[in-house]
Amino acid sequence: MSHKRIGLFGGSFDPIHLGHLAILRSFLSSGYIDELWLLVNPHPPHKQTTDAGYTDRLNMVDLATKEISGCLISRIEEDLPNPNYSYKSIDYVIDTLGYPEVYFCLGSDSIDSFRSWKNYEKILERVRLLVAQRKADVTLPAYLKSKAIIVEHELMTISSTDLRDKLQTGEPLDEYLHSTTIDYISKHNLYR
Repeated sequence: MSHKRIGLFGGSFDPIHLGHLAILRSFLSSGYIDELWLLVNPHPPHKQTTDAGYTDRLNMVDLATKEISGCLISRIEEDLPNPNYSYKSIDYVIDTLGYPEVYFCLGSDSIDSFRSWKNYEKILERVRLLVAQRKADVTLPAYLKSKAIIVEHELMTISSTDLRDKLQTGEPLDEYLHSTTIDYISKHNLYR
């Protein structure tokens, strides 16, 4: 068994943007985790499709996070049964990989819908949540107060959906996307 404290942060990252990178740094600087594993979801259960394919999204995340110490890209969800629900990934990291201290990381914008997640009770039984403030005012619901920790985070309002719309119209996105993401999108003609 490993004694590292692992944070798991999943998403479609379609595309990864500077708001994601800021939240990764907030989780890593919180003092609660030693490593942050990014779970680029091959088949997000809450989305019919993604605009960019899994390999492209994985490559963009890899390029954009290379300089963030302690941030690792995990491909465990590739081999887990579809759809890729968070509780399955958590079970795998704890039971199969042997990491007993795992935190599930999410933005505060996910709190309102957390009760609708598949087996959310099981998630709360197995891990504590690290919640980065992505809304101006965060109030944890009563059922989460003992299971969640608010992580200090400088609020950045960036939406991947909005960015995909801007990419289709050709708007410059230097203030929203890492330079490697912009280069990758251009080179591979994504989001057109």
